[in-house]
Order: sequence, then C-alpha cells, then structure tokens
Amino acid sequence: MTISAGLLSELFTPQTSTETADGMGGITQSWADGTAFRGRLSSLSIAERLAQDKTTVFATHRIYSNLQTLTEAQRIRNSDSTRYFQIRGIIQPSNSSIGHLEILVLELD
Repeated sequence: MTISAGLLSELFTPQTSTETADGMGGITQSWADGTAFRGRLSSLSIAERLAQDKTTVFATHRIYSNLQTLTEAQRIRNSDSTRYFQIRGIIQPSNSSIGHLEILVLELD
C-alpha cells in the first residue's frame, strides 16, 4: 500500500558522502545531493528505542515516504536545508515492491 500523496507534505533530499584529497595529505568530506522526494516527518518520543535485526537503533524521527532507493550510508536534508538526518534504519512494512518506506533517522546538530 502506498501513502496518499496529500500526506507527503515535505520535500527531502538524500545526500551521499564523497571524499576527496585536500592536496595536503588529508581528506575532505562533502555531500552530493540525490533526487528529492516527498515525505512526512514524524517525531519519536525521547525514550523510544527501536530494535531492528537484534541491534538497538537510536532514532529521533521517522520519515514516511513512498518507495525510494536509499541506503544507511546516506543522510537526508530537509527542503529548506536547515535540518539534516542520519539514516539509522529503513523499514519496508508491506514487504512488497509497491509499498512505502519508514525511514528511521537521527537528527544531526
């Protein structure tokens, strides 16, 4: 089951980390934008801990979206570029190719 487009009221952009040599023997990390997608951000309670694959995953929010190609190596930026989220887990509740995703994220300072 996909989520109604009307409920996906926010725009998010996945970002992939890239590392380049800085010319002085070090590495510089930067983030490259992917294709933006619509989603809905929902806060988790402060005490909520979610378990996935027998590992405790600490998250602050959940982003609901229709299916996207995401990995836990990426981060997500909101549409006004003021908030960034580290992906902590990706759940596909319906276990089908036509469902939606629940993306567990940790808001970065």
